[in-house]
Amino acid sequence: MAKRSRTGLLCTAALGLALVAGLAPTAFNAIVDPFEFNNAFELELNKQRISEKAHYPLWKFAHYPAGGADTVILGDSRARALRDKYWHELGLGAAYNFAYGGATIHEIYETFLHVRQDPKLKRLIIGIQLRSFDPDHKGGMNRVPEAAALTENPFDYYTSWFVTRVGWRNVAARYPETINGLTNLMPRFARTAKADGPTYSAETSLGKLLGPDACFGCELPNVGGQAIFVAPSKGLNLGLGRGFGDWAVYWPAVSIERDLPSKFERQVLKNGLSDWKSFEFSEELWGRLVEIADWSRTSGVELLFVIPPTIPEMQARLAEFGHAAANQRLRVRLAELAPVVDLDFDNALTRDIANFSDAYHFSAPVARGIVGEVTQLISNEPETIALARKRRGDLVCPVRPEDTNHVFNDGIVEMKEGTGCRVWSWTND
Repeated sequence: MAKRSRTGLLCTAALGLALVAGLAPTAFNAIVDPFEFNNAFELELNKQRISEKAHYPLWKFAHYPAGGADTVILGDSRARALRDKYWHELGLGAAYNFAYGGATIHEIYETFLHVRQDPKLKRLIIGIQLRSFDPDHKGGMNRVPEAAALTENPFDYYTSWFVTRVGWRNVAARYPETINGLTNLMPRFARTAKADGPTYSAETSLGKLLGPDACFGCELPNVGGQAIFVAPSKGLNLGLGRGFGDWAVYWPAVSIERDLPSKFERQVLKNGLSDWKSFEFSEELWGRLVEIADWSRTSGVELLFVIPPTIPEMQARLAEFGHAAANQRLRVRLAELAPVVDLDFDNALTRDIANFSDAYHFSAPVARGIVGEVTQLISNEPETIALARKRRGDLVCPVRPEDTNHVFNDGIVEMKEGTGCRVWSWTND
């Protein structure tokens, strides 16, 4: 181990000198390989900790299994929390989490275009919520084309100064004393790499757009560049010829008074305002989900939507700005496309602060529970289902009659409610 450490140290010093001398980043990128394209050299670096957060899509594209996966999870940071190992533990060894921190519907759709080419694909699970349907969400960010291009063209990857920058951060974290004196001598353009993607300005640094704080609910700068879809629609158009009517009984006004941790309170006040004050629903973004659903139906691929939980105070902020009906109707529209596992309503699970790391993001035990409940809906394997049921606690989806507390059916949509979980499905086939 000591010998390997010395070898890594010597490689690092030599590469640092090469960079200081202004040489091309090719050798450095090939040896450090921050996104693990080749893994040819063992430098004892914890690459995932830094590289994935630097560019979520690039990390996920680089690790997408050869031959594809049979179950793919898409979405933002909350879908990303449904980690690969939680599925693998239950026997779904070919599941792959292709979700990204801060993902937009643009990115979900672009990733879908990539994975749909794999004949092994059997299931798509998409984490989705109302907020993502605003065309201004995350400034229309789309990092996927860049990630796909770098993955498909090794020359671009190995000559990329952005890859060099991320590699340097990895090495500096592992060998801080050796690197400290070299960092300030690096070519300036390697230290200030700029993003150059199709939907955001080349003047906006990757540090801002792709940093570790790129998560659902975080406020990103309103960068330049034109998003793929720019024409929002005013509100939802159900096309069902009726109002929400009797469904409203399942959406009573949230009434809760308590002191929240400072981080939670700040998000409820500041991010809640940012999320909903100017929200408008884009039918064009909705059309992307329709396209995914149509392809899944004709291709025999099972599709399932998951609406992740938030704390009741955040749910109340949505209603405060007049979007409660739109949020409710979204379930109905999604159910027309595919079954919907809905976890975002006022219940014992969402009221328990211990189940959340912040107002948007749930804890690891909740993530494991969600995976267990979804697995019971998509698997027919008795052993897998038995393992999933062992995970059950305060979260029980209405998988069996004995799991079901309430059922409502208006002849078009059926909603079953378990414990902390509702499943919406279309019945008018």
